Amino acid sequence: MVILAAVVLTGVTGCADRPNDLETYYEKTPGAATTTTPAASSAPASPAGQAAASSARSAVVDDVVAAVLTKQDLAGEGVRAATTQAENEACFAAVPSGDPRGASWTYSSGSTFKQQVTGYLAQPATDVLAQVQCDGQKLNVELPSGAQAVRGWCEGSTCTVLLAAGHVLSGLQVTASSASRAADAVKSLAPLAAKKLPSAQG
Repeated sequence: MVILAAVVLTGVTGCADRPNDLETYYEKTPGAATTTTPAASSAPASPAGQAAASSARSAVVDDVVAAVLTKQDLAGEGVRAATTQAENEACFAAVPSGDPRGASWTYSSGSTFKQQVTGYLAQPATDVLAQVQCDGQKLNVELPSGAQAVRGWCEGSTCTVLLAAGHVLSGLQVTASSASRAADAVKSLAPLAAKKLPSAQG
């Protein structure tokens, strides 16, 4: 399976200056079965095929970039950019991703919020989301406008919501002093994130 995994940072995160090397986001496509004519299996891709693949990669990367919440998007949420990158906790660890990156934020109360955005070239994000299995209790989340599918879980005082649309999976994770506070916070963020998904962008 050919997978693009790009979790993009906003300008305030520590990894924003990392090179966008698309070659690191893809697994090598398995070669053709060995036959008595090796030249056929080793023939290079045509220029048109390479251009199409490059265009598809660029389109998914653009969708991932567009799905990242910015400081302006979160202006009404009372969060500020975190000084350190939060660890992947609970459900985020179960999301398929080849090169995880993310943006972290903190609330004045001390609660933390992290967004993780991943793009998948070979299959719709709804198919990826259907395969994700997380520990903890399921969190009922209303499908927000702009998303094609949504699932949520709470484990301890960390609650996670995953939104899928097009080839993009947007993950939102809040850790608070209690599960109820984390659930309320992550549910309030879901509509904001859904508006940034590719289907909502037209």
